[in-house]
Amino acid sequence: MLSFKRRITFIALLWVVVLFGPIALTAQTVQKQATSVITGRITSGDKGMANVTVVLYPAEISLNRTAIARGTTDGQGNYRLTGVPAGRFTLSVAAPEMVGPNDTPFGELGKPVTVAEGETIDKMDFSLVRGGVITGRVTDADANPVIDLHIQLHRTDSQGAGMASYTNPFMYQTDDRGVYRIYGISPGRYTVSAGDAGVDGSVRVGFGGQGYYTRTFYPDVTDESRATAVDVLEGSEATHIDITLGRKAKSFTATGHIIDDSGQPVANIRIGYGTVMQENRMGGYGVGSASDAKGKFRLDGLLPGRYAAFAWSNGTSDSYSDAVQFQIADGDISGLELKLHRGSSISGVAVIEGTNDRNVLAQISQLILYAATRPQQGGVSPPNSSRVKLAPDGSFTINGLRPGKVSFHLSGFPQPQGFFVARVEQNGMQQQEIEVAQGAQVTDVRVVIQYGNGSIRGLVKVLGDVWPDGIHMSVNARSLVSDGTRMPFQSVPVDQRGHFLIEGLPAGEYEVIVSAYAGTITPGKPPEHRFAPVREKVSVSNGVEAEVTLTFDPNAKLPEVRRNE
Repeated sequence: MLSFKRRITFIALLWVVVLFGPIALTAQTVQKQATSVITGRITSGDKGMANVTVVLYPAEISLNRTAIARGTTDGQGNYRLTGVPAGRFTLSVAAPEMVGPNDTPFGELGKPVTVAEGETIDKMDFSLVRGGVITGRVTDADANPVIDLHIQLHRTDSQGAGMASYTNPFMYQTDDRGVYRIYGISPGRYTVSAGDAGVDGSVRVGFGGQGYYTRTFYPDVTDESRATAVDVLEGSEATHIDITLGRKAKSFTATGHIIDDSGQPVANIRIGYGTVMQENRMGGYGVGSASDAKGKFRLDGLLPGRYAAFAWSNGTSDSYSDAVQFQIADGDISGLELKLHRGSSISGVAVIEGTNDRNVLAQISQLILYAATRPQQGGVSPPNSSRVKLAPDGSFTINGLRPGKVSFHLSGFPQPQGFFVARVEQNGMQQQEIEVAQGAQVTDVRVVIQYGNGSIRGLVKVLGDVWPDGIHMSVNARSLVSDGTRMPFQSVPVDQRGHFLIEGLPAGEYEVIVSAYAGTITPGKPPEHRFAPVREKVSVSNGVEAEVTLTFDPNAKLPEVRRNE
């Protein structure tokens, strides 16, 4: 099934692209020869699964993933992927009705694999089980089918956690009969619901003003505590999980106008909005209509709750607005007034350090510099970021900044490998953030971009050669530089053979740290079982692959955490 992790990751990716934009930069790296081979077997029980597609993807999370290699199992379930380059990858299995290991960034059916040049990796096997099915029908208060409504599954236990399937996201929608059928579900207990929560505000992209159904759980209750959980077993099918919704509730509209500092209406400004949560934090952003010639705008499809509206920026505008809060109770709201202010600006130059390679230095014109203003205490702050593509000489001017403290990063998704903002200077003095006043034009800012193409290839050996059941292991490299330079943080998974690879590191001294846990992770709670970390110091040079071997003791005691009295 489409795990909660995967759905949230996908939605987050969409917003990252909207906020930060894509980037086409490819760091200067040595071309890797595609000479490696991966083999394995796909089984269900003791039988091989024929005609199953196996796909190798880059490990980096991206909306535009392209397969590196692809193969199909033979009659005995064996597969062989050839022409594989060195690097980190996700090995994914396309078997929609099956469930299996879930150890990937997208929460899909797959596992990480680290490949060295020219090696053959055997026994990358998958043991799958047939997932369960939940099917039913959704009708309204008049017994009419509710069409194209999203069904939600919520897991209520930890059984089968860490399992996933190759998912068809459209099976979560009801058809023209109001019928849904969700397959490939991991064994466990689930509540089934349909409709919107209808409280604390809700951003419903694309729903317009057509109203909404109050979230209703099987069997026809709106109180989640009274919902009946559905037991899903391997290969089982739970039928007649029907839900009858109440009558469609009305959604509401907020209208207003936007003016500039002189009180004149401003046209063609896209209006954004978001829910206002505890401590005045905003979340669940949506985008409404653009303002018309008279500065008027309209936000449709709002559920009861607390919101804030603001002028939406794609990161290149020279203006901004403050957020205006409003409450939707049981009716439309009008008279909202947004004021568009001319933003402050920061100008300066960016330079690349860590290399004299002209090809690398020339890539500065492909980098996009992103400036974010830290939200002010107490107020509601909408997304506030501006970005600019650096000139060939590294010069830049960023406009549209609101007052506050500004920090800099390189924009793009995924992040450009090997490049990162190491430090920022103003008038020759290093700054953690740049203070920007209302309407200020800040100059003489120097952004130092560090480049590195060093890497650490490692092996984790388990004491006794017996890997604990259900273990999840990752490795990160922490820079030992203590001069205030910001260094990149990378955490990569360890594959089933104990191999890992960390790339794009600048030269220097690092501490490699192995972290591991077993069991499930519940939001807001620590893992069910944590293991003692393993640490090792490594020297990294540009253009060189450092090697390290670490020994993991699953019986080692966790270090005591000292707390200040």
